Amino acid sequence: MRLPLTIDPHIKRKDVIRRLGGREGQGFSHSVRIKLQNSIRKLYRLMNPRLFYLKKRIKLIDKGCIHLKGSMGFKSSKLSRTLRDCDEVICFITTVGGQIDSEISNMMREGHLSEAYVIDALGSVAVESVAEQFQRYVENECRENSRALTPRFSPGYCDWPLTEQKKLFGLFDSNMTGIELKDSCLMIPRKSISGVFGIYAFYGNSPPPPFNPCRDCSKLDCPSRRA
Repeated sequence: MRLPLTIDPHIKRKDVIRRLGGREGQGFSHSVRIKLQNSIRKLYRLMNPRLFYLKKRIKLIDKGCIHLKGSMGFKSSKLSRTLRDCDEVICFITTVGGQIDSEISNMMREGHLSEAYVIDALGSVAVESVAEQFQRYVENECRENSRALTPRFSPGYCDWPLTEQKKLFGLFDSNMTGIELKDSCLMIPRKSISGVFGIYAFYGNSPPPPFNPCRDCSKLDCPSRRA
């Protein structure tokens, strides 16, 4: 199912700094800011954001496996714990398009390595922005019905094997999405994301915080850390 609204990626300064390996609060020189502005304008010309999602009922969560109604299951102890109070899960895939890949390849071939690196980083920021905005969109709809969302999980996070991405992609028609999954689990276009998040009911004025596996993880330098 295609998301029935347009999501324009937001390129936030703090996210760009993080992707480029900088520190929080770090500034850029005037020349670097100009280059970034030019790269961002180019990125917006190249992007073609698309997002597809399915809502699936959770049949059972048992022994580190999430069984979906009328479908297969996902195997991950931490994902199972994250979804333990959920009765539904949103499965999605999103991309900002293949023209970015082509532009990066052209820049590399012509020797513009630094510019290619910046466009690559900006593309990653853009597709993450689409996924985040989509989750907020679903969250706003759910709150009206006293329902809340868990953090987003993607194959390869924590103990959820990257190979489980094949199960996730099996829910979608690649001819419709235009996103291909290689045998290596590499997505084409490269600036694409797949993932899931759960939906659970709550009572009262605000939902209890869902389980966050990052709080139990000792890998403090993880780029995907959310605690």
